Amino acid sequence: MQYAQNIISCFKFPTIEASAYTRGDGYWSNSGDEKDQTFFGQLTNVNSQRENWYEKTPYVAEFWCTVSNVVIIGAGVLSDSPELVFAGTASAVSHAIPKEWLLKVDKLGAGLVALKVLSEYQAIISDPKLIILPLAAAAIHNADVILARTQGHKWSHVVWHCASGAFVGYFLKAASSMET
Repeated sequence: MQYAQNIISCFKFPTIEASAYTRGDGYWSNSGDEKDQTFFGQLTNVNSQRENWYEKTPYVAEFWCTVSNVVIIGAGVLSDSPELVFAGTASAVSHAIPKEWLLKVDKLGAGLVALKVLSEYQAIISDPKLIILPLAAAAIHNADVILARTQGHKWSHVVWHCASGAFVGYFLKAASSMET
């Protein structure tokens, strides 16, 4: 019975009430903003924080998560995918400026990329091994959520950005080459 409960608990994402990371003051936010519940003022939820804020510079809240979006943007340019470019840009901005509304824009970008991948289902039918790429990106995302929330690992989100950008960019490039 305990074994089954352990397996089930792996699929539940814990909700944390205090950040696993520090929320220092910087250009875009300060400790006084924690009480701001307005749409444009509310800080990023602690469950979505992936680094100590303003650790590298007072102008970028989550430095490595922001910088790693270059891979997503580059993959979007190389695969001629405006959806991927938008997602990478939105993610970079939401990591640089820790506001909840920007996180929603970031998630919108990720959703657009997911819809783009789903719209390319014919590529998977033509070459079934291509399904490995988006599935691997999804698995890395889930590992990131677990590692960041339960273990406080900062690096897992950077790995997620780099891997998802590369995998999805390659998938979209392969799908577009099949259409020609």
